[in-house]
Amino acid sequence: MADLLCKAFTLIVLLSCISLSQKLTNFEIIDSLLNSIVDEISEKMNTESIGIQSNLTDKLVENRILNAFSKKFTIFLNDTNKTDIVRIDGFKNRISYKRESGGFLKSTKWRRDIEINLLCTLINHGRLLTSDIFKRSFSDYITYTEIDKVEDEHFKFTQGEIVENKSDLKRLIEGLLIASSIGIAVYLLFVIRK
Repeated sequence: MADLLCKAFTLIVLLSCISLSQKLTNFEIIDSLLNSIVDEISEKMNTESIGIQSNLTDKLVENRILNAFSKKFTIFLNDTNKTDIVRIDGFKNRISYKRESGGFLKSTKWRRDIEINLLCTLINHGRLLTSDIFKRSFSDYITYTEIDKVEDEHFKFTQGEIVENKSDLKRLIEGLLIASSIGIAVYLLFVIRK
């Protein structure tokens, strides 16, 4: 009996820990996606030190990207003497929240989609290796109350937009259009017969 109570208590504690777990913030996810892009670039560059030339206007985003590069490379900023160069030409991210409901209890969850694009030109040993847009994305589900917790009000690039689902309105309009078309056809059929 004591063994059963011990197992039940352990199960309750584990379930409460799982339900209280924190979601990753948008800032942490963007950092992780940037690290993934830098991993891909490091495989292509095959060197230990690089020169970085950045054309980004947002210095906070630039610092996050440089931080990701500094984990893999020894970096030199705006060094024209280096033969291995990564030129960062653009960064764009998009964060959206879309309401989805379903399941047995019709619970409402919000799908969080984060997508980043990093435009880079890679020059390896003085020759153009590639000029490409490196894309990464992430999706998960959160509750509406967690949206404020995962965004950082101080950093604009961590804030998303709520995408409203307009399919209910669309279905209503399509149904009314079909019903009115059938009604007009039946009306004209009886008017023409007379």
